[in-house]
Formats: sequence, C-alpha cells, structure tokens
Amino acid sequence: MPGTADSPTHRDSVIVVGAGPAGLACALALARQGVRSVLVDAGDGTAREGSRSCGLDAATFAFAAGLVGGRLDGAAQPWGPLRIRRRSTTVPVPREPEGGPAPAPERYGLPQQRLEQALLDTVSAAPLVTTAWRHRVEAVEQDTDMVTVTTRGPAGRVRWRAPWLVAADGHHSFVRRALGVRFPGRPRVDRLLCADVKVALPRPPWEESPLEPWLFVDPPFQRDGTVLAQPLPHDMWRLTWQLPLAHGVAKAADATALIPVHGDPADPKRTTQRVRAVLRTLDAMSPDADAAADPVYDMVWTGEFEVHQRLARRFRAGRVLLAGDAAHLVHPTVADGADLALQDARNLAWKLALVLGRRAPDRLIETYHGERRSAARRRLAFGEDALHFLSPRGPAQKMGRRLTLMGARSKGTTLRRLDPRALVADSLPEYTGSPLLTPGGLGVGGPVEDVAVVRADGRRARLSECLDQGLVVVLVAPGIEVWDGPRWRDAGLMPLLRARLGELPVAAELVVTHEYPGAAAHTLLLVRPDGYLAAWLPPGGEDDLNAAALRAVGRPASEEMSAAASGGP
Repeated sequence: MPGTADSPTHRDSVIVVGAGPAGLACALALARQGVRSVLVDAGDGTAREGSRSCGLDAATFAFAAGLVGGRLDGAAQPWGPLRIRRRSTTVPVPREPEGGPAPAPERYGLPQQRLEQALLDTVSAAPLVTTAWRHRVEAVEQDTDMVTVTTRGPAGRVRWRAPWLVAADGHHSFVRRALGVRFPGRPRVDRLLCADVKVALPRPPWEESPLEPWLFVDPPFQRDGTVLAQPLPHDMWRLTWQLPLAHGVAKAADATALIPVHGDPADPKRTTQRVRAVLRTLDAMSPDADAAADPVYDMVWTGEFEVHQRLARRFRAGRVLLAGDAAHLVHPTVADGADLALQDARNLAWKLALVLGRRAPDRLIETYHGERRSAARRRLAFGEDALHFLSPRGPAQKMGRRLTLMGARSKGTTLRRLDPRALVADSLPEYTGSPLLTPGGLGVGGPVEDVAVVRADGRRARLSECLDQGLVVVLVAPGIEVWDGPRWRDAGLMPLLRARLGELPVAAELVVTHEYPGAAAHTLLLVRPDGYLAAWLPPGGEDDLNAAALRAVGRPASEEMSAAASGGP
C-alpha cells in the first residue's frame, strides 16, 4: 500500500507537486525506476471533469499505456490523417499505395479525464508513491542539497524534504511564482467552444480504419471560422468551434493554454444548433445517411476556453524542475497539453533516477531544461503558423488561407501545417545539439522508429516495449526473423556485444531487429530510456559503444579512458 502523510516532516527522493498528467506520470515513471516520491496536490485525488485534451502522439500513448498496465486498453481511438473540408468541398489527401501495409497510427484520441483516471488508479496502488491529497503548497525553500516544501493539509502544516522537486502544479504554478521564474508569451490568441457528444454515425465508404479527424473551414454553418471534429472511442466525438474573443475575460497574468471562460458564455441554444449542424454534415458525407432526420446524440460535456501561448524562461531553478502547464502553454492544434506534459515526465524521470542512484552526475538534470524547453519552443512556433491559417487576421491572411486550400485541392497534397502526421514529423522534439548525443548518423536526437525486435530471451516485441528502463542497444541483423533463439544469440557479433554491455556505465538491454530505416547490416543504435536515439554507430563501431553510453548519461568521455585503464567502468 502507498504511504500516507501522518507526520510533521517527510523525506523522500523526489517531491512532485501537482496531480495532472505531468505529475502523475512523473511519479509513476520514477517508481518504475525504483525511485520513491511524494505526490502533493490540493485536490482530492479524483480526475477532473471534462476532456480538455484529447490527442496523444503514438509514442506518448505507448509511454502512458506502459505506466498504467492494462488500464488504457480500448480507451484510445487511433486516428488517420486529418481531413479538410472547405465549405462543401473536401480537400483530397495522398493515400498509401494499394497493396502495401497499412501505416501505423501516429496519433490517438484519448480524453484527458480517462487518461488521468488511469494514472490515478495506478498511483493509488504504487508502493513507491506517497500521496498527500488536499495539501496546498505554502512555501518552497532550497539549499545546495535539499528542497523543502511546506504544505497545509487536513491535519495542519507539513514539511516535505527531498533532493529534488518537480513542479507540475499547472498554469498558475505557485512553485514557479515562488521561485521568480518568468512566464512570458501571448495571451488570448484564440477562443474555443468544446463539446463531447455521443453519436453513432455511419462511416463514409472511402474511409478506412482508423477514423479520421475533420477540419471544416468556412463551413455553411460557420462562415469565416473553423470547426474541428475528432473521433474518440465508443462513438464519442470531440467538436471544437472557434468563437470571437470575448472582452474582459481571462485577465490572469498566468493562464492555461485552455483557460475556462468565466464571462460572456456562448448561448446554450446556439451551442445546440452548432452541434446539430456539425453532426448533420458528418452524417451527410455517408450514402447511408438519413437526410430526413438529424443524428440522435447525447451531449456529454461542454466547455469554453481561451487559448494562450506561454513559455517559462527556465525549466530548472536549482533543485526544482518545471513540467507540464507550469512550464509551457501551446495551442492545442499542434500540441495537446497532456501530450507535452507526458513527454516532460518521460524525459525527466530517467535522468532523476540515474542521478539519485549516483550513476550519473547532477549536470544530467540540466539537459532536461535544454531539451524540453527547445521542444516546447518549436511547438509554440508551429502554433503561431497554424493560427495564421485557423484564425486569419485581415484580408491578406484570409486570401492566403484560400490560396493554400486551392493549391492543396488541385495538387492533392496535404497541408503540412495542419496534418497531424506532418506536424509529428516536423515538430516532435528533436534534441539535436544536446550534449547527451553522439553526433552523426540518421535521426540522432529524434525519436526512434518502433520496429519489431527480438529480445535476449527470444521473445518478440516492439522496440517501444523495451523502453523506460535502462539504455537499449539495437543491432540491425537482416535475416533474424527466420532464426531460432539459440542460433542468433551465439552468432556473429552477439558474444562481443554481450561483453561490451557489461562494460557500459549503466544497465542496458541488447535487442536485435531485422531492419531499421536507412541502416546497413551490423549497425548499432543506442536508444535512451525515453525513446530518443542517442547514437548511430556504423558497422564496426562496437568499440565506440562505451563512449556513446557515457555521453548519453552525462558523464565525460575522459571516464572511458579511466575505465579502460582500471579494467572496468
């Protein structure tokens, strides 16, 4: 059973403030690495109502699913490429060649409330996570070795001490403000009305699995605006409209990317009309539609939000790390807040675990700031570009949007600024320039391809199933798919590589794959626990593996010479 707060002072390895996606995922990822943490939150430990965020990249979804066991089975809807319809005309998109394998989904629809509930249920059963619900942070202090957090809970004041603090306490982060970290950006860049509806719609005959989100541009039911329709599991749809920006609302200096609108609400009758108009349009795109009747639906949830784009000046302040909405706010068109929050947690957890285990120096933590802030900054830039399309200001931008759509329709090309597949490829955080990387090779600093692999015990798996523990070394060996276990484990480079793994500075798993895009036979790939490629070693580069591993965990290459001289790492 997890611990509970029952004494005035508690000492843990990590204090996590905030039980949103970033905080929950960070606590669970740390526990997976054997690190204790205390999770402090002002709430009561229940998931927040509504599903503000509803999209995850495939790699992020795999990470979340791995944290919670089977609690997300059947909870996510695979998405195909974004479809665009201007007025009454559908913009064509390129299709995969017939006869080839269907591409794997690169995004999934998952309501944030469902994600948070799965994380909360897992936390409640995690023995290495202490939970302190209904505890509000009142003070944060730190010295060279420890952080002290003072909270007020049901039993009064409590002090928590730990070497590290993860501040995942949202857009109004008390911790960020207490540390004096600035949070500049552009407020009120867009205003959205969201509705989750349950409706059984006939599927158009051209639409293959997976279901596709639809963006309606200047539709008959909303001139000079856009409406986004995203499929969710169990016949649910998330519908999102652009609304005129209201005056006199969302005045807070710090605001979430999706801040609830407390004034000038949309007319409920008009909202119902909007929902019916979108569902009629979706329904009418199928020849099986009943033109005489409106689709029958249930309104599950609605919410109004204003969109803000902000980025903290620093993601690290001493022994405090900012994550999730406490660190960045990005337009949801290019990055759902929960997706970025989970990526923050994934990047940070393995680094904290190595540093706390004294297997890596403290400077490894500094790379969290460099990598994740750069990633968020790129998303902000894409958000600004998307806004020029979604919310054109003035005749010039409106004409630019019209010409873009006309070109896409005539050439059959996709819109890279809006297609989730293109945005994933262009804006997934690539850590090029990080000191943890060995320069050279294809894709170093980017996410690895989720190829099929064979593990040392002969089990077949996806590479994503091997992540979030230690390093992973991938050997590219064509023909491996037809070999039996005893044969390949003792063939070729395998004995040498097993010996090399024993020399690495941290634990690593050796797996073999039949092929990897762009890689020749006997290429070695060094993969970080968070699924990013740290090194691409060409055939014959196995002698460079130790140096690459040292670099990947923030240890200087000079340690390699010391290790070689002493006969060990």
